[in-house]
Amino acid sequence: MSKAIFPVFYAGNIAYYRGLTQSEVCFEICENFPKQTFRSRMLITGPNGSQLLAIPTVKTGLRRTMKDVKISYAEDWQKDHWKSLEASYRRSPYFEYYEHLFFPFYKEKKETLLEFNLELHDTILKILSLELPYSQSEKYSDYENDFRGHSFELKTEEIKQYTQVFNDRQEFAPNLSILDAIFNLGPQTTMLLK
Repeated sequence: MSKAIFPVFYAGNIAYYRGLTQSEVCFEICENFPKQTFRSRMLITGPNGSQLLAIPTVKTGLRRTMKDVKISYAEDWQKDHWKSLEASYRRSPYFEYYEHLFFPFYKEKKETLLEFNLELHDTILKILSLELPYSQSEKYSDYENDFRGHSFELKTEEIKQYTQVFNDRQEFAPNLSILDAIFNLGPQTTMLLK
């Protein structure tokens, strides 16, 4: 396995997790925080189509490294995100099995986005029974296998389609957060990562 540098996403999609399983991972924590990326956003599907959930961050007016980005609690985004997850996945086969593992992320307050994302990532790996050790960057530098700017998109034909909650009114969506697969497939999610 070759060493690769990855951004730290908010419950990244299947393509992101596929990449993580195929590399010796170093998470980039020293990069300047790029706004409006999946570092602070997650894409799910809801009754009205795709829905983007974004974690608000404290604005400083200055450039910040990923490790220094603080989460803003000026709005009750945790309550909104949890309500959206419930509305989207309450009827899925595995939501009730895993909700107790995810609910604390929408109740407890983490100081930094990095802390939140890494703890959520570790929970996802635990659910999937995957051992994917990772390191964290100590400074910003070049890597031969650099996924920091990668889009992590999948075309529908690049993934084995599975039943999503709103299949009766929406086409299959391949680029959703890994949480979509976990709530719909449970332990079988790991098969999508191969």
